[in-house]
Amino acid sequence: MTSAASSKRQARAVGLILAFLAIDIVRIRLSLPHSLFGDEWRYVYYANNLLHGFFSPRDRVFLFNGPGYPLFLTPFVKADWLDGARYANAFLHAGALAYAWCVLPAGMPLRLALGAVAFLGVYGPVHQHTPLLYTEMLVFFLATAWIFHSLRAPASLAHRAAAGVYLGFLCLTKVVFGVVLTAFIVVLLVAWLRRRATPVTSHLQQAVLAALLCVPWLTYTYRLTGRPYYWSSASGSSLYWLASPYPGEWGDWYHQGWVLQDPILRAHHGAVFAETTGLAKNPELSVQEQVFNLSTPESGDVFLRLARQNIREHPLKFIHNWCGNVVRLFLDVPTTVRGTPFFNLYSLFHLPLLGWTVFVAIAAWRRRVPPPSSWMPIAIFSVLAVGTYTFSSAVARFLIPLVPSWWLGTCCWLWAARTEVPSKSGRDLIGA
Repeated sequence: MTSAASSKRQARAVGLILAFLAIDIVRIRLSLPHSLFGDEWRYVYYANNLLHGFFSPRDRVFLFNGPGYPLFLTPFVKADWLDGARYANAFLHAGALAYAWCVLPAGMPLRLALGAVAFLGVYGPVHQHTPLLYTEMLVFFLATAWIFHSLRAPASLAHRAAAGVYLGFLCLTKVVFGVVLTAFIVVLLVAWLRRRATPVTSHLQQAVLAALLCVPWLTYTYRLTGRPYYWSSASGSSLYWLASPYPGEWGDWYHQGWVLQDPILRAHHGAVFAETTGLAKNPELSVQEQVFNLSTPESGDVFLRLARQNIREHPLKFIHNWCGNVVRLFLDVPTTVRGTPFFNLYSLFHLPLLGWTVFVAIAAWRRRVPPPSSWMPIAIFSVLAVGTYTFSSAVARFLIPLVPSWWLGTCCWLWAARTEVPSKSGRDLIGA
């Protein structure tokens, strides 16, 4: 807890965080699965590989995920205690709440500060992933920790280093953020060349440190594939679905099981998936073998070629899918064949967040209070992330690591507007 906080504030905050920790532990204990669920096998597979000195086999390159979460899982796999990794999610959630508390202004009234933290504590999409061996809990923590250290980076070398490490590990866990990081560095570099202000310099330094932490991964993927700047083999498939030219489809992603079982998807995409999964040559292939074949660089090339062809031949349909993709990133609808209702776990939380954002912006505009300048680099990174996600086949859970910056940033902006705290504009910070 921050030294500026009173003992009473500290005690109340610790009590709230411990309450959420206890609730999470109980939820996990009651939800422990008897076998691996969904994508969990893939992360455990990679963690096992790391214990044997490699990440992907060389004879059939399989680089669907980055190494961040498998590295986190490795000690639990080594100890043969996967449930321990599930319980660790509760502590990651509590750690994120602790960082969120430290991000809020020390002068904010206790009830408002506790309420702000409590929202992240009850945020439903996070609770949905608490018992699972998915990346969401880790990236939720990493993103919140990065925000805290990033805000303090201009005044402290230690915070600068910590921010760089957290941001780098975030990019290695969700490799899409590696692409975002590159664009972020370009924006900061342009700002630094125009005006070499200390805040810009500190954020550029932490971003460069994060990029350096990703170099070993990019070096490894280059040695396996011969392709520079190769983050993952999933991008081709994602763009393929987003560029779908067929009527009635919204550009949402589906795995081979959906394609084989749903008559609409099978009619539109069955031939492509028969080729990329290897089923055309061997109809008896196991599901795991199909996934391996789908995730090779060569299969990614097939998807990417077809995606580009569909975009060239059906540009209006691509725009239609892209618009649906933007909405789905926030609300988890529209979908093609999933039948997701409009009011679902994500829309029930994100619709109020969108309304809250509009309210904060109007309140700040009426008082002529711009967003806090210290938050502008974080806001730029978040906007770049959203923009990147819109050009991949997105679902609403992708937004989970961006919710802390979205919620905490607007809370701090509203508090600045209410107290009429003078604040430099984003234009001053980036030297525009």
